[in-house]
Amino acid sequence: MEQLHFITKLLDIKDPNIQILDIINKDTHKEIIAKLDYDAPSCPECGSQMKKYDFQKPSKIPYLETTGMPSRILLRKRRFKCYHCSKMMVAETPLVKKNHQIPRIINQKIAQKLIEKISMTDIAHQLAISTSTVIRKLNDFHFEHDFSRLPKIMSWDEYAFTKGKMSFIAQDFDNLNIITVLEGRTQAVIRNHFLRYDRAVRCQVKIITMDMFSPYYDLAKQL
Repeated sequence: MEQLHFITKLLDIKDPNIQILDIINKDTHKEIIAKLDYDAPSCPECGSQMKKYDFQKPSKIPYLETTGMPSRILLRKRRFKCYHCSKMMVAETPLVKKNHQIPRIINQKIAQKLIEKISMTDIAHQLAISTSTVIRKLNDFHFEHDFSRLPKIMSWDEYAFTKGKMSFIAQDFDNLNIITVLEGRTQAVIRNHFLRYDRAVRCQVKIITMDMFSPYYDLAKQL
């Protein structure tokens, strides 16, 4: 029990309603078995007293490294039921936003590393998350476009924001500064964005690196 309490402090889990039950050492990562439980609240629908019902299937929450290895919390959340109006509710925790899988501390780390201009693939590797998760966090940032300049070397790439939907990102190849993030990756979307730059500014770009479909090569030449 003392070891589990130590791990709780080591992971900086401040929610007293989260109890760590076990730690399993895998070949590639540590799995932290935990549960979220507390007294039944009042029903948000009718105001009656809810009762404890059961636990959800474990949520797989990526977390910070533990003793040099990636870690993942398998968190079972208590469910509550109102026997007056049949309302069901799942226990909530400040560890992670409601209906989200990525904990706040990982989002903070992503933001920190983006500011440090670490590449998105490196961030994903370091935090044992997907590149699309990093991109979604990047999309939370609001930055103003500077249509007066473009870098000599620019990189184009595409990422899956959501299942079945691809997006486009352009970066300065040398310093990894974000030039733009576009919600679509069609030629029309990309063309319309870069045509907002004067031709003289577009001509500042000498090289475009990309890992995308070949039709984009022709588009790059047209711009």
